[in-house]
Amino acid sequence: MSRFLLALLLGLPGFLGAEPAQVLDAKFHHVRNAEPREWSRFPEKADSDRVRVTFDLESPESIRLLTLRQEETKQPWVIQLNGQKLGNLPRDHNHLEHGVAIPEGLLKVEGNVLEISTTSENPDDIRLGDLALHDAIQVLVDEERAELLFQQRGYRRALPPMTATVRLRATDAATGEGLPCRFTVIDADTGALAFIGAESDDRLAIREGIVYSLDGKATVRLAGDAATPRRYTVYCGRGFEYSLDRKELVIDGTKDDADLSFSLTREVPTPGLVACDPHLHTFQFDRHGDCNLAERLISIAGEGVELPVSTAHDKHIDYAEETARIGAERWYTPVLGCEVTTHLGHFNSFPVEPGSQPAEHKLRPWPQIFRNIFATPGVRVCILNHGRDVHRGFRPFDPENFDAATGTFRNGWKLEANAMELINSGAQQTDPLQLVRDWFALLKSGHRIAVIGSSDSHTVNFAIPGQGRTYLEAPDDDPGAIDVDAAIDSLLAGRSWVSFGLLTRLDLDAKKKKITARVLGPGWTTADRLRLFRNGEEIQSLEIPESAGKMAGEKFTETFSLADLEAGPGDFLCAVATGPGITEGWWAIMPPYQPDSPDFDPFVMGISPAVWVE
Repeated sequence: MSRFLLALLLGLPGFLGAEPAQVLDAKFHHVRNAEPREWSRFPEKADSDRVRVTFDLESPESIRLLTLRQEETKQPWVIQLNGQKLGNLPRDHNHLEHGVAIPEGLLKVEGNVLEISTTSENPDDIRLGDLALHDAIQVLVDEERAELLFQQRGYRRALPPMTATVRLRATDAATGEGLPCRFTVIDADTGALAFIGAESDDRLAIREGIVYSLDGKATVRLAGDAATPRRYTVYCGRGFEYSLDRKELVIDGTKDDADLSFSLTREVPTPGLVACDPHLHTFQFDRHGDCNLAERLISIAGEGVELPVSTAHDKHIDYAEETARIGAERWYTPVLGCEVTTHLGHFNSFPVEPGSQPAEHKLRPWPQIFRNIFATPGVRVCILNHGRDVHRGFRPFDPENFDAATGTFRNGWKLEANAMELINSGAQQTDPLQLVRDWFALLKSGHRIAVIGSSDSHTVNFAIPGQGRTYLEAPDDDPGAIDVDAAIDSLLAGRSWVSFGLLTRLDLDAKKKKITARVLGPGWTTADRLRLFRNGEEIQSLEIPESAGKMAGEKFTETFSLADLEAGPGDFLCAVATGPGITEGWWAIMPPYQPDSPDFDPFVMGISPAVWVE
């Protein structure tokens, strides 16, 4: 038997000529497992606390696949058929199609019961439905990875009949060369991330509706025929700095294949700035999430991250060897780091000398923790991660621990981290300015601490790598040979920019006693407000005209005199740009990981460094 079986048909003839699906429930239900309501955008009363369907079958022996649609699934929802667990729903907020294999002999003629429910007591508002059975199945199998994939996803990946081969290609508009990129395939009628007939390998990272390609090429299979035509919208992008291209596609049985070509343009000018994501994980080494190391690296390249930092939990996982193996060296410069997950906060540290022992993560209190982190050979940076989240009962910026009025910690400890996350796109805050205010409080109390944007991604798509990112000053002509020391020097000097769909520059002209704020971004994000802060107090709030805020590149520029801002020696200024968030599946923004409220409006954001008036 070959090591890699791309299509294994489970004992059923006529794969491409399969019988139409048998619909069990065409509705899309609102399900809530426990009170109170998780999000106010859901109705106060749910349809049910689970989905349960009973049904009979004329030919149960032929049915091998269950398909469904789901949305906003956070807790572990279990799929059971006739009392046997088939798997779990993917824990993913995205609207997506999903397929689960049905073991032979499980179904019967009468009295079948399908139930999807959770035993979690944490409230979870989800949408679930469009349940259907199929009599043919495509299972994508890599024998060496089969068990790992099952552990990652909680199910055996299975697909309905795929009738058309689609070849995708992305090129750089300036050079015509292939580019690492992200293709997103969405059902145009339902808006769901669509089934894709392909499996991850050393060039592709695949999930429902998502194809990351290392060379800008991918060949996938999609469903649709004359009886059940399918309309798709296919998007192509390469993260924050590039344009977004889209194509429409109909598969209705009239042709067996299609070619879609996409052209990407560099829209955000970032000369001398390196795109860094300093918070990245894999399921393979952290046992949380869904991606292996090759998938992580392909997605990094596909989102245009130039300086990825490996931050496995309490492990040193060097990306360099796998980067070389898959041939990705030209697209980024990997940095070895570690997330030190203590009982008193999580701290990303880097760079680490290869072969070094990880820092001890069970130490306490803070003085011991920081001494131990900085004793790790090579480490210069220590980032306080998600300071408003609770882990192991401790929240660093909880009012019991932190006095926001004085910027000091009540137990007398000193925060010796030299950087802190203001945006963690995998663990956002309900109030986008909360951590910004915490940072201002620290600056006013004398801390010199740089700002960080990161993704905290453990997955291929649920938290998009590089969605939250940090820009650092360093030569960027060759992404495969970034001067890591120069980038770290920039960070330690407080020259770091937080980007989450926008980039905000704040440049001081000391001779003219003026300061200029600039807001940049691609044409697919919108900036609608610029706020200017002096010593942590908001002193200007400017509405950005809609026509400007939707522009690609430099969206908005405003120059201020220091006199008008009443800014003098010893003061610091900061500019923050915001705009409406993206909810579509091609770059969907996650809701807060630990929300403070059932109300949440997705946002994009760009935060400048603190600029000190000397």
